[in-house]
Amino acid sequence: MISKSYVALFGKPLEKEHVTSFVASWLERFEKVEQITPNSGTDICAISVNTSDEVLWEKHLQFRVTNGEEFSWVYLTLERYVIETSSLPADEIALCLDVLLELPGVDEIIEGHNDRRLDELEAKGLM
Repeated sequence: MISKSYVALFGKPLEKEHVTSFVASWLERFEKVEQITPNSGTDICAISVNTSDEVLWEKHLQFRVTNGEEFSWVYLTLERYVIETSSLPADEIALCLDVLLELPGVDEIIEGHNDRRLDELEAKGLM
């Protein structure tokens, strides 16, 4: 099955305060938030995040947001302007879009197959 993906563009580079507010939003709206632990060799695992204070900080962050049987991957890099998401398509709003909809500071949401727009963002150094 083909996955669905989106990229959210923010007006400012992402900092810890932004990520903290994103995680708080996901915890309020969805059943579960997990973070993929920082890569230390082959010991990669997902840990539950119960409060935004529990985020393990590193430059590149990856989360899994779960709602029922659906889940979305969320990828972001501190000091960059975008969040990338992916999930399986859904009959209603795909979870990978839903996780972006209420985040503060989003200027634009781009579908993952919009290569022209994504190439523009990359050329500007925003991705």
